[in-house]
Amino acid sequence: MSPIIANNTITQEDQKLISTLTSLPKDFWDFKYNDVREYTHGIHNYPAMMVCPISRNIIKLVKEVQNVETIFDPFSGSGTVLVESMLAGTKTIYGNDINPLALYLSKVKTTRLDINLLQQESQSLFYRLDHVYKQYTLPINSVDEIMRCVYKLDLTAKDGWGTKAPEYLLKYTQENHIDINVPNFKNIGYWFKPRVILLLSFIKKEIHKINNKDIRDFIFVAFSETIRFVSNKRNGEFKMFRMPPSKVDQFEPDVIKTFTTILNRNIEKMNLFDKVCTNVGVDSSISIFQNNAATLEDVPNNSVDLVITSPPYGDSRTTVAYGEYSRLSLQWLDLFELSEKEIMRIDKTLMGGNKFKNGFEYTIPSTTLRTSLERIKNVDLERAGDVYSFYLDLNNSIAAISNKTKSGGYQFWVVGNRTVKGELLLTDRIISEIAAHYRLQHIHTIDRNIINKVMPSLNSPTNKSGVKSSTMSNEHIIILRKI
Repeated sequence: MSPIIANNTITQEDQKLISTLTSLPKDFWDFKYNDVREYTHGIHNYPAMMVCPISRNIIKLVKEVQNVETIFDPFSGSGTVLVESMLAGTKTIYGNDINPLALYLSKVKTTRLDINLLQQESQSLFYRLDHVYKQYTLPINSVDEIMRCVYKLDLTAKDGWGTKAPEYLLKYTQENHIDINVPNFKNIGYWFKPRVILLLSFIKKEIHKINNKDIRDFIFVAFSETIRFVSNKRNGEFKMFRMPPSKVDQFEPDVIKTFTTILNRNIEKMNLFDKVCTNVGVDSSISIFQNNAATLEDVPNNSVDLVITSPPYGDSRTTVAYGEYSRLSLQWLDLFELSEKEIMRIDKTLMGGNKFKNGFEYTIPSTTLRTSLERIKNVDLERAGDVYSFYLDLNNSIAAISNKTKSGGYQFWVVGNRTVKGELLLTDRIISEIAAHYRLQHIHTIDRNIINKVMPSLNSPTNKSGVKSSTMSNEHIIILRKI
């Protein structure tokens, strides 16, 4: 795709960058055979993660044309760009996200640990878990059957066990003299069976005994991933869909084995990450903020050499529900002083969370978006409002991110073009048009096939139950430069 030039000229750096990009093989950016979960990238899943070779190669290519000392990802998610920036020996790294779980994952993935101490603490934890399990083997292994036969509960039902699980387990633990605190959040019994809840509660209690906060956080991330595997949630889903009752009834996960396997894997990944960082020899300064991307008040103005980011592709309600994905972990971890209401409302705080049910006054500097919104409005005014809300937030974010970027600094935006009410929204073109309004020049756009990115294979573009469509199979990397 040829560059868009609006009252500006292509610099020598731009020309060199474009020349290199256009000389690459057509499938260069697909990374079909690359390991996208190496180092700490493989610690904990997260929706729509940017595959790590994208940012790795962007950093390498930009360093060939200009100095890069500061890298910023304003939608950092679980920290892919931050980890790659460390591996590249970047002096100053900024990350930002609004989701507490994303911030937690980013912090853990970018915090180098003393591997010997981590292994010692983990082995001590495994020993304690084995001791506790042997001490309470009978009440742990009997709890599901007792809930069914003695308490007369249907463990697959939403009512009864599903809504009152903490009450039943409190009674059960008192009767069996089990010293443990069971979490009390809405519908915990709907998502977890009794035995699973007891075992998770034991693991959580033992993790809390670890004094070193960084190591404790690292181990809680393994616990968070365990939660997803041993819950009644359907596998491979980001949104909260439960297994059918027949599968819930037969589901008996090995909770402790799942946890220990994940933690041991994560330790090995941290070990490899730490070794590479040691070889790089740069002690990166990393700051991770929880700012609204439309303000970014904690990031210094005119301080960033390179922005690499992959923003959401649409509002969370109808695309990737980051808050919904994070819900069970946040409820179990109980580390963020969040109320139940705040956890349930995370998706509404993300981009596109504001509602325009009865129309809107169009103010975004993109003719492409205006044309698409007119078509969607003719079909569904409320959905047009959802789309407008998302792009209004994106517009404000582009303005804020431009303010943080140094003159001459590059921005790389990895985006996908989604379809709403049959209308393909050309986000790559829309971003280029908006960017020109905020002193950002479009330099080049790269198209890539989505091979490894963790995305749902189907979505509901009409938002009607049962009506599904294939999701996007390619992405676009938009390259901008601050004028």
